[in-house]
Amino acid sequence: VWVNDYHLMLLPAMIRERLPNANIGFFLHVPFPSSEVFRCLHVRKQILQGLLGANLIGFQTYSFARHFLQTCTRVLRVETTPASVELDDHSVQVGIFPIGKWASTDGRAKIVSVLKERYTGKKIIVSRDKLDYVKGVRQKLIGFEKFLALYPEWRGKASNAAMAARGCAYIYTLNAQVSDVVSRINSRYGTIAYQPVVYLRQDIAFEHYLGLLTAADAFMITSIREGMNLTSHEFVCCQAAKRSPLIISEFAGTYGSFGAAIRINPWDYKEMAEAIHEALIMDEEERTIRWQELYRHVTTNTAQYWVESFIGEVNRTHCDFKRRRSMRMPQVTDGRLRTEYVMAKQRLIFLDYDGTLAPFRKTPNVSSPLPKCSEKLLARLTADPNNHVFIVSGRTATDLQEIFVNVANVSLCAENGCFMRLRGESQWKCLLPEESEDNVWRVKIREIFGYYTERTPGSFIEEKQAAIVWHYRAAENPQYGAWQAAECQNHLQDSLGSVLPVHVLAGNKTIEVLPSAASDANIVQRALAICLDAELVVAIGSSRAFEDIFEYLDNLQQQQQRTSMENSGAIAAES
Repeated sequence: VWVNDYHLMLLPAMIRERLPNANIGFFLHVPFPSSEVFRCLHVRKQILQGLLGANLIGFQTYSFARHFLQTCTRVLRVETTPASVELDDHSVQVGIFPIGKWASTDGRAKIVSVLKERYTGKKIIVSRDKLDYVKGVRQKLIGFEKFLALYPEWRGKASNAAMAARGCAYIYTLNAQVSDVVSRINSRYGTIAYQPVVYLRQDIAFEHYLGLLTAADAFMITSIREGMNLTSHEFVCCQAAKRSPLIISEFAGTYGSFGAAIRINPWDYKEMAEAIHEALIMDEEERTIRWQELYRHVTTNTAQYWVESFIGEVNRTHCDFKRRRSMRMPQVTDGRLRTEYVMAKQRLIFLDYDGTLAPFRKTPNVSSPLPKCSEKLLARLTADPNNHVFIVSGRTATDLQEIFVNVANVSLCAENGCFMRLRGESQWKCLLPEESEDNVWRVKIREIFGYYTERTPGSFIEEKQAAIVWHYRAAENPQYGAWQAAECQNHLQDSLGSVLPVHVLAGNKTIEVLPSAASDANIVQRALAICLDAELVVAIGSSRAFEDIFEYLDNLQQQQQRTSMENSGAIAAES
């Protein structure tokens, strides 16, 4: 199911409610506003939750996708990556798919010859916009007026053919403003033989429009805010012979893909005037180089390519979605678990500490005794020599040693997969590669966490050997603490991105920054290498970091199933 544009933002979640396993893609054709603007909406959460019903959400540009991810973090307080929104049981992928277009250039020869005859010895700057405030029609004309004022040598030699198609309900006011500018320019710089601005307040035949694009000496797009302006693609396709420059606003989504165009800020009239002058005096060699780069992009990123790439990514994402959904295993009955436990000769058991063996505490950096019920359970499990029990925690090695001082025969894993101490041993082993021990990043993280600690009473920073954690469980105002946590997480992702070798983990009332190589999956790898004869693996946990263990085991199980099927097929072929 492919849902398109802002009118249907609520639809993906509605479809998901009716069809839980549906393959849903959503594409937004317009810009997504910054979080500062979007969070002013009183239905902000409902809109975001509606979008997150999709498997894949597509945007025209990187900046629109970034705005969406930041808004999800700030408004919904969910964990995000540069390419996804991480929810409790699955992730929603976010992609960039700049839309394309291929314009037919037939039927334009006659109008081109007419235009050449009419504008002999003159340069034509062409533009075509919907009469809407966001298209920057008025700004474009003022920029052209500035051009004639700064470069008097072009008076009588350059004309602006501006076409404005029908627009929104308020076009009458805007049309009056635009018409005033047109009249001012024509009365100031026009003569009986020269009309600086030809303003067409009407739709024209498509072949006439293509003829104007072909005859143009420059094409100008001055959008104040826009998704993907496809008139630029049409212009490039029509310029195979003349190869005139494209002038484009930095606020148009197309600009991110058209690096060879002349960039302008439509609010800077002097810059627009200079851009027009640059376009009109550009030599043929540079025009050719720029056009070839633009044409290569237009012919590569066509509408067909856009459709195929989006649908292909939706299908790939849906396969991952189904795989993750399959990880939500049905409830294990007591009888089944008992049977498999008894039948297995060697067992690996992974247990999460905080939230599973012990409740979360407001001051997690202060060690507290292990609950009696958990201590008795561990004693029974470790009494069986066929069980190898691993306690997995985000706590430090020192904390775990103090907590489990009275529990023998357990392996301890500290700081979410960074350190491990096997049962019967006294030394801790670091599971991180040597390059991960570079702690230059800690200074930057400490500064950011310090900023939010000062502004969130009750919160504090915990410094571990490999990680840094900001705790806001004890915040005096829990709601404000959660809001600050969302701001902090967004701040970290914006500041660090892929620059530093770390990743951000949003836990239960915590935000933790760890080396990028840190993962609870490291523990499972080491454990399976040690216990090669394990016939049963049990993992029980509730923390976000523990998800790495579930995912690793699920991938391992699927790999074993594929190998088994391949071996069965090979045996059948031989027989």
